[in-house]
Amino acid sequence: MTEPGTAAGTAADPPNLGDILARMDEGWSRFHGRVTSIPTEKLADRIGEDGWTRKQMLAHIATWHDLATERLARFADTGEPAHLAEEADAINARAARAAEGRTSGEVLLAMADSYRRFRRQVGTLTDAQLGAHEAWAAAIVAGNSFEHYEEHLADLGAK
Repeated sequence: MTEPGTAAGTAADPPNLGDILARMDEGWSRFHGRVTSIPTEKLADRIGEDGWTRKQMLAHIATWHDLATERLARFADTGEPAHLAEEADAINARAARAAEGRTSGEVLLAMADSYRRFRRQVGTLTDAQLGAHEAWAAAIVAGNSFEHYEEHLADLGAK
């Protein structure tokens, strides 16, 4: 859900589209499967004592999918990394507030739709684009998909 990390590839093992899409799909399948196994009424439960609700966390996932989609589209157009226009904390707060006015079903649908758009955008990238600028695009994909899902699996409770 953020800026590039280190898990997307190295000079010795550059990222490639097939591997990235497979990791996205595997991570999404695991995460989405866990989400859909939770009774809808449990999505209003808080994560920890003072944390977000699960519904807010899912809206946060969708928000970062959408941001990554937009940034990757700008990157594909310009060839240059597209940086965030605002701080991550502000983005997360906005996502959490927006979830409060939506039903759990609406948040679930928005999250699934955002993943489809994100995956479709990733599928337009070339291996060269994924590896350019020290694998910036590959890191954006990893940080906003499979790495992000792994980070939030515990928030969904034991399974």
